[in-house]
Amino acid sequence: MPQPDVLVVGAGMAGLVAARELQHGGRRVLVVDKGRAVGGRMATRTVDGRRFDHGAQHISARDPGFAAEVERWVRAGVARVWLRTPSVSRPERGVEPRHAGVGGMRRIPEHLAAGLEVRTGVEVTRLDATAGGVVARAGSSAAGRGRVAIVTAPLPQAAGLLADSGLTAPAGLGDVEYDACLAVMPRLDGPSGLADGHRAPDDGPVAWLADNHHKGTSPGPAVTIHSTPEFAAAHLDEPPDGWVDALCAAAATHLDAPITAAVGHRWRYSMPRTTLDRGWAAVDRAPVLLAGEAFAGARVEGAYLSGVAVAAAAARLLTP
Repeated sequence: MPQPDVLVVGAGMAGLVAARELQHGGRRVLVVDKGRAVGGRMATRTVDGRRFDHGAQHISARDPGFAAEVERWVRAGVARVWLRTPSVSRPERGVEPRHAGVGGMRRIPEHLAAGLEVRTGVEVTRLDATAGGVVARAGSSAAGRGRVAIVTAPLPQAAGLLADSGLTAPAGLGDVEYDACLAVMPRLDGPSGLADGHRAPDDGPVAWLADNHHKGTSPGPAVTIHSTPEFAAAHLDEPPDGWVDALCAAAATHLDAPITAAVGHRWRYSMPRTTLDRGWAAVDRAPVLLAGEAFAGARVEGAYLSGVAVAAAAARLLTP
């Protein structure tokens, strides 16, 4: 089997979009990801028969190209309008539609991954630049190779991978800091009572509550609780029992039904506080490109736009 033209490390939105763009352009692409499934923070999990979107909750589209892509997802039956809410960051835009995956947010990256060669459960620990391109290693084993590599991990993880590979990170990467988020997935003993399926409390440790049954993700009552960045920073490395109970207690005052069981998940790199807004970055002395939401805006849209931009950059590198 011939060597892939491009090796993509990371099967989140940026990596899958880059891989798809390159494959549509006639390039052979291999995508590897350390997770058990594609999607990154567009994550959906089933616990005791209830389904939870425990990462990204919805999608807003402002860039015309991304808005057109979201409409293609709608026509494909993998996305739909869930909410219409006022824009907080840009009030002049008024009420905007918020899209969600049909049956869960992961449905969208699964749609993007269809037809791509994707290997999950592969944690890349080193990139070796060779005369023919780049070899990714998972421990002592070769995990994949390509004439060009695209890395879409959060920037602290990408910088660590480059350091372990003896490669120098591009200037500015270390200036990007991330907020963490602690997510809790409670099962309810009845309807949540959340108006329009969501709530953002004015104070306390809870930043956001989302009703997965209202959204159409879960067959039964189930909500997702996201902590504030401040609460996550204070409790990120603590055992989950304490912060799961604390967030459930805080959320209970907003719910009509009692919580019967809950599990937690840590998002150590939930969202970049600032972004570099240049689409992608190149590594010196190796055909390695970096991409992700930190390069184009801290939302699903930013990850998509970065994926499109880095695919174009990789194609240029591959053109004689």
